Amino acid sequence: MHIPAHRLGASARLWRSVVAASVVGTLLYTSAYGDNDAFPLGPMTQFAFAVKDDGGTINSFWLEADTAAGRRVKLSMDAVGTGMKRAEIEGQMSRIVRDPSLLQGIAEGQRRLHPGDPRLTRVYVVQEIKTLKRGKVVSVTKRDRVVWDVR
Repeated sequence: MHIPAHRLGASARLWRSVVAASVVGTLLYTSAYGDNDAFPLGPMTQFAFAVKDDGGTINSFWLEADTAAGRRVKLSMDAVGTGMKRAEIEGQMSRIVRDPSLLQGIAEGQRRLHPGDPRLTRVYVVQEIKTLKRGKVVSVTKRDRVVWDVR
């Protein structure tokens, strides 16, 4: 069975060209003047940043926790592990620093998603800072940026 191909008429081609030009124009405008709220037709700067080759730093964050079993574990940074992804933690870092009790929700989410695992007793937001010299990592510092005792 062969279905014959149909050519688009002039009005259909014009319509599609106008839509494509509008999308490209919007993308160009929001890239120059927009912010993350314009995503997906604007910048998503959490993944795009520049670091100075000499003296620049790269910061990254992740979650760790003490368990009722007496171990310190790294928490999974996805919706299945704790209910929050790394980008969400990084995007909310200033709020978490101001109000560490927000980490209570992480502990509750982990408990709800993994009822058989040991209960979390303390949650940490760990920060790793890599310092660059001539584009190479010359030092790595890790510290607990925020600590919350689970209730």
